[in-house]
Amino acid sequence: MRKKVVRNALLFLLFMALLGLELIWIDRLFLLKETGGVQLHFSQLRRNSVDTVFIGNSHQYCSIDPDLLYDEFGINTYMLATSGQTLPMSYYAAMEAIAYQHPKRIIFEVCYAANGLITINNEMSHYFFDGMPLCKAKKLAIDELIEKEDQIYFYLPLGLYHGRWKELRQVDFLNDEVSKRGGQKADNMVSIHDIAVLADPSEKEELPEHMEEWLEKIATLCQENQVELILYVAPYIVSDGEDAENIESTKRVQRIFNTVGDIASRNGLEYHNLFYELDEIGFDQETDWADTQHLNQNGQAKLTRYMAQKGYIR
Repeated sequence: MRKKVVRNALLFLLFMALLGLELIWIDRLFLLKETGGVQLHFSQLRRNSVDTVFIGNSHQYCSIDPDLLYDEFGINTYMLATSGQTLPMSYYAAMEAIAYQHPKRIIFEVCYAANGLITINNEMSHYFFDGMPLCKAKKLAIDELIEKEDQIYFYLPLGLYHGRWKELRQVDFLNDEVSKRGGQKADNMVSIHDIAVLADPSEKEELPEHMEEWLEKIATLCQENQVELILYVAPYIVSDGEDAENIESTKRVQRIFNTVGDIASRNGLEYHNLFYELDEIGFDQETDWADTQHLNQNGQAKLTRYMAQKGYIR
């Protein structure tokens, strides 16, 4: 009788383990690969195999091509930037990067220091969380950034995607929406106005509430783990228009980026405000932009080569 009980218990545990593995597989199959693929690829990398990790939002991954860095410069990087990745999310991305790869350096594009958002909305937050492995960084981030009643959907996003079986494509089985280094490219092209630099480097404005605190936390995390942190801001049209409100909005954001430079200096960090290097970069307003906020693959390649040749990425 006792042997039968033990056997049944073992069979039950085996069944539950197989069920758990199947749920994980189904969860990854139904995951939207264009949003979760970056995190998914990162979790599958061989440990400690990447020298440099990029964190930030879409401004980051539209500005830098990690595949070009490796092919042309031999620089081994991974792009852990995701759409809508706020500063608090970037803190946990840095924690995840250190836990899984312990890179020599983390390069952070800081444009979201100017918007003051903890999260944008739940839909955008899923871009960051859904492909992320179940790790300390994920648990802490969900606990701190997501409302209690919504947290279950970030641990088990299958509940949101249960009806997606009708939409499955070959890419859902291959997971090739992003490159193996996390790279993404925009192939559309729009003509934009010239980027205006309206704030003198001496003009400063405080960061929105809590953003300086999160920036300091990222700096401290990297320092405690002997990881070099490099900050930069990629140029973009802050507000499209020439009326007084748009002009002031642009100046305000650029003043905040100047203050980020002070924070970087106080923490002994390298910082590159590329708004003041536009002439050297030489963007073409007709061919290099996907929209007013993001570079297309032409502009991305141009900025990637510029930063590598200047030694900002090394």
